[in-house]
Amino acid sequence: MNHISGFYIQAKMVLRQRACLLEQVSLMFVRSYIRMIGILPRKWSEEHVYYSLAYIVQITMGSMFIVTVACDLHEARHNLTLLGDDIVVIIGGSLIILKMYFHGQHSSEIHPIVDKLNGLHRMFAEYNGRSRLKIKRLQCSFYLFEVLAFSFYIFLIALFAMAVAVPPLLTHHGLPYRAHFPILRWENSDQHPIGFAVAYIFQVVWTFHALLSIVCMDNLACGILLQTALNLKILCIRLREISAQNVEEHESLNELRSLITIHQYIINLIENINACYYLNYVAQMAASTFMICLTAFEALLAQDQPMIAIKFEIYMLSAFLQLLYWCCAGNLVFFESLNVADAAYEIPLWYARSKEFKMAVAFLIRRAQKPLQFRPSPFYGFNIETFTTILSTSYSYFALLCTMNK
Repeated sequence: MNHISGFYIQAKMVLRQRACLLEQVSLMFVRSYIRMIGILPRKWSEEHVYYSLAYIVQITMGSMFIVTVACDLHEARHNLTLLGDDIVVIIGGSLIILKMYFHGQHSSEIHPIVDKLNGLHRMFAEYNGRSRLKIKRLQCSFYLFEVLAFSFYIFLIALFAMAVAVPPLLTHHGLPYRAHFPILRWENSDQHPIGFAVAYIFQVVWTFHALLSIVCMDNLACGILLQTALNLKILCIRLREISAQNVEEHESLNELRSLITIHQYIINLIENINACYYLNYVAQMAASTFMICLTAFEALLAQDQPMIAIKFEIYMLSAFLQLLYWCCAGNLVFFESLNVADAAYEIPLWYARSKEFKMAVAFLIRRAQKPLQFRPSPFYGFNIETFTTILSTSYSYFALLCTMNK
């Protein structure tokens, strides 16, 4: 319970005092949520057998869900609206299962990344220079934003789950998702009422669990991006403060060198994150492109069926908001990394100092001129430019589908 309530207890403390000392970054709480879901072990060799069993059951349930929906493709092949509905569900469900599998298999890499970001947070929070209050306020502001973003997405999945679960009960018009259960035929409520009830519960439970999982997993990933941007922003503040302190030359040089070390530490951390999240990045970009394109096309096809059209519009909005969150967080890192060079150049009279100081500043400026990106090389990095590119690509596919459908 401490892990669940601590997230919001710390947020309440921040609201009372905007420059308080945060004990942990939000990532620590979100990581705990994912562990409680059962898809982020510390080490498989150290986990109880029940934890491993829960992970296998979740992947198996997700796979069964995708297979039953895929089995309906043959029956829906003559109706583009029904076919598109099945494909959208398969793409979204496959993305969630892939991310679950990724977190389970890469947990040994994810845990150190979160711990290192929390360590950077504590190091900056314990700084006692002139900008200490500004740094604490900045950390608190980012924390509040991450709490609000997480809460907003939890609210959305609650509405989405209700929208999926309630209509079949009111209309008595089939399962929440079109599906086909080979041999069992549980999708037929008249022939197999008990099997139909089991299939309904299975789809509703999996939907809620999958949505909760994807919100937690994406908030952890985007939180990593936001915390990296925050650390770069604080690094800029510390750099600009070097000359404001009335200290000896060698002390300023030592301070500068320590900040250069932190900058290099962040660069290495981003490289580790990119290597760890490579599969996640690629899957996210591909799924977002096809989801936005396909849901827009299906909403157009179903314009004479308002309820179906609204469903596809909700799918499209979900994919849009998910991609936007990723790209905005990555965009913040991109520009904050470039600001490091500006902050170093703005150190007053750095060019009139010792040779060692000038060389250190020049080294930092030169390195910081190369922007840092969360990028699955050789594909695009996550930023606003990529966001517009994906939207443009989705529109191109959308236009192609509309042309082929004429």
